[in-house]
Amino acid sequence: MKQFLFFVLGLFLMVHVSTAQYQKSDWGIGLRLGDPTGVTLKRYMGATAFEFSLGRTHYFNGNFYNNNFNDWYLDQNYNYSDIQYLGVQASQPIGFQAHYLIHNKISKIGDESVTGLDWYYGFGGQIRSQSYEYDYRYRVNGDNNWYVARGERVTNVDLGADAVIGLEYTFPDVPVSIFGDAVLFLEIIDNPFSFWFQGGIGGRYRF
Repeated sequence: MKQFLFFVLGLFLMVHVSTAQYQKSDWGIGLRLGDPTGVTLKRYMGATAFEFSLGRTHYFNGNFYNNNFNDWYLDQNYNYSDIQYLGVQASQPIGFQAHYLIHNKISKIGDESVTGLDWYYGFGGQIRSQSYEYDYRYRVNGDNNWYVARGERVTNVDLGADAVIGLEYTFPDVPVSIFGDAVLFLEIIDNPFSFWFQGGIGGRYRF
């Protein structure tokens, strides 16, 4: 978890330094609902922006943990004579996204003129982390008794690249914007070339 926090802090500092040349500070901070659900921060730079989101990402379904247990057990080289999976306790999964965005103004919808509406696209990356604990029972060679092992802790970390597309509307009279986006996540570590579809909606206070 410490490495994860240092990673987030490092990315923030790099972007802050890279945007120091802009005299006008234009930030947005708010809440995002979706994947991830949590805090969103955006640095606007004219027609481009940097966006960060940190929060709870999706839960894996039960089959993921069941299937992953077999792989995890084989990696341990315990060589028990028999083993039975009993269950799992999973923590909240945490996700962090960082995106570079290109904004394009929408001036008309049909015959109606509009202001404050942009569509945007971009790319970036994300990291997701979750820990879980397995319970199982086992037998050893020459012994018919079952022995129970609880709380075998495993940490799963996913790292990969994103493509994002979305809409954002900024109200003309108040410093508030609302947005919706869709994200395609290509996992590189630890399940290479697995694709995940994500999305979210939210709002930010502009300052």
